[in-house]
Amino acid sequence: MMKTIKYSDQYLAQTLFKRALFFALIVVTVLFLPWYISIVKNGLASQFSWWHLLPIVFTLIMISAFGWLLNWLYRVYALEHDDFIAHYMRAIELRQLISLLIVSKGFYDTDSDEKGQFVSYFPKVRIKFLFKTGQIILQEPVDGQKYMERFSKGEFDNTVEIALLADRQTTEFEKNMMISTFAFEPIKFRRQLLELVPQKGVLQISKGIDWKYDTFYNALISGNVGTGKSYTMFAIIGQLLQLTKFVEILDPKRSDLASLKYVDELNGHVHSTQSEINQAVIQYYQDMMKRAEKMEQIKASGKIGTYKDYNFVPHFLVFDEFGAYREMNERLAYGTQDKEDFDTAMSNLNEIAMLGRELGFYILIGMQRPDANSLPMAVRNQLNLKINMGVPTPEIEKMVFQDNEKQLRPLSSHLKGWGFIQVGTGQVRSFFAPEVPKDFNLHEYMKAQIAQRA
Repeated sequence: MMKTIKYSDQYLAQTLFKRALFFALIVVTVLFLPWYISIVKNGLASQFSWWHLLPIVFTLIMISAFGWLLNWLYRVYALEHDDFIAHYMRAIELRQLISLLIVSKGFYDTDSDEKGQFVSYFPKVRIKFLFKTGQIILQEPVDGQKYMERFSKGEFDNTVEIALLADRQTTEFEKNMMISTFAFEPIKFRRQLLELVPQKGVLQISKGIDWKYDTFYNALISGNVGTGKSYTMFAIIGQLLQLTKFVEILDPKRSDLASLKYVDELNGHVHSTQSEINQAVIQYYQDMMKRAEKMEQIKASGKIGTYKDYNFVPHFLVFDEFGAYREMNERLAYGTQDKEDFDTAMSNLNEIAMLGRELGFYILIGMQRPDANSLPMAVRNQLNLKINMGVPTPEIEKMVFQDNEKQLRPLSSHLKGWGFIQVGTGQVRSFFAPEVPKDFNLHEYMKAQIAQRA
């Protein structure tokens, strides 16, 4: 149910606290009423005794204890629990904070008369809490009033994101209103690695965040060591292997992904030496061009469409540690066969990025620190899924999320596997990558995924 934010809600916690104490005082007074009547009678009979003060002492103790309990529920219990009481206390805090933001940012008007100053206009902002999913829905006025333009441009939403440490997920416009959805507990959107269920054209990443690779083709996953980049790639590769056998895995650092060459089912699809990788890219390009010829022949009859319309299957080139690959090969001496193969592979990679969407040939690049020197412009401009694990530096943020206006903040100080994602030209969103079980074995996981392939 939507709750309307009021001007007085900026004092909501204090007001409800006072009302609760007053109610408790009434209850205690009623309970002790016979005792009080007895004291009054004895007082009138001049039979006063110090024990007559006991009900007053008990009343003060009980009211103080009740007040302490309320404060503890609000400041401690609500942060550590996930039940009705915690939700109610959290709702009070959020309603109060939204009201304070409206007032502090000047989204209202005041006037005065002979009786004094009063609020002449307060925007009709409404809020709904979805504690099960860790979301709030904020309904803001776009009704022709004075502050409509500021609301519609997202000025208030940006303030809410910062104040609530929340993440704006979607914004929709309806008649006279703008409805924004925020995630204030991103951990509740986390999926379990072993429960991911890919579908044709769609890979699961987080609840509410999927990679529709036919629409948002080519991906970049960046992040320093220990941020969860590799595990995020495992989750995506595992799903790809459920859908198709045409997955080529390149790992020039010979790390975790390179070890997959010892999985029998992936024999010939995992490459780790410089020469292997160069030849794999060249072969991937040649396979793409063969498909292009087949599709051209089909279209000669007047048919139109993409690879899906002709029942071709998608191919994926997963290229981990791409920056290291560039560094290793750029040190090669000119005129050598390895240098020529590298130059050919890089030229082919640019064409794959630009032509692959219609033909069903996709690229997924993983690297620690993407920059203009390591990531070619032709490839960078064709990346429609961009992920950075952890908080990016200003330089990386500018490279990965060029048009981002939101402040990217840490999601957790003790949990790993969180980062930020942008699908297409949508908003940059915070997320937790799929959670990996403690006894995770990479080879067994990949074998299990392959076994589920239809």
